Amino acid sequence: MRLPLASLLVLFAGCPALPPPPGTERLGTWAMAAEPLLGLPDGGLGELRPDGGLACELADAQQGPFRFEAVITRDPPSGQAWLTLGGGYPRDAGWDGQVLDSVASARRLFPSCRACPPTVVTERITFALLSLSQAEAVGRRCPPSPLDGGVPRPERGITGPGPGDQGFDALYACGEVSFHVSLVEPASPESGCDPACADCTVRYTLAGERR
Repeated sequence: MRLPLASLLVLFAGCPALPPPPGTERLGTWAMAAEPLLGLPDGGLGELRPDGGLACELADAQQGPFRFEAVITRDPPSGQAWLTLGGGYPRDAGWDGQVLDSVASARRLFPSCRACPPTVVTERITFALLSLSQAEAVGRRCPPSPLDGGVPRPERGITGPGPGDQGFDALYACGEVSFHVSLVEPASPESGCDPACADCTVRYTLAGERR
């Protein structure tokens, strides 16, 4: 397995320096680390589908760990938020006050898919920001299931992320990254297109600290 799916991050982040990200409020700059989900019986890389098969059987999809830098900004009056990776182009993002969610797609050529219609990689980055009090409540680390009840709710001295006297109150980013490979159109039966090019999903856990 040679070509990292994470190159979509590089595609959006590896461009020349651009003007500052949009938005009137900067939530912070984060050093992110992504680790592939491990599901194989022998402990190898890869996630299993419910039927026991690999969630991604595309031979060119490398599923190793990777790191990147992210800047989060928003415009409070409109509610719009942006995720900017490594000084690259800002991506639209949803922000509900705890969780940020950003989706981006780009065409990507895989050697194994030369006989297929063009392939598209859709990348989704979703993570919860933990305030100081939330981080202390879980031992200053990412809790299990941060997107599904693992982050302490604001109550009894625990506050959620938000503006504070020393800037935006958020220490950790905890969530996941997923990459999904698909075809822009169905392949003809006689094309010899590898079926894995039409449906391949790789997921990573994501943990970040504010710089």
